[in-house]
Amino acid sequence: MDASLECLREDADGCSGKGILGTKLSRAARETEALVSDLMVDQPLFWLLAASFVGFLLGKRLVRKN
Repeated sequence: MDASLECLREDADGCSGKGILGTKLSRAARETEALVSDLMVDQPLFWLLAASFVGFLLGKRLVRKN
């Protein structure tokens, strides 16, 4: 396989065109995406409670008199 085609593969660790920082950022982005995906599927109650709490705080701030 051509070296330029190897960079297009999903595993960016073997790609010499990316620096160490680019590899680490790419890996961190993939891990963050996986974490958010897992939370959205596995813990909808957590997101519902967190959204309710944030909405309560925003509503309290908007309704509060000065």
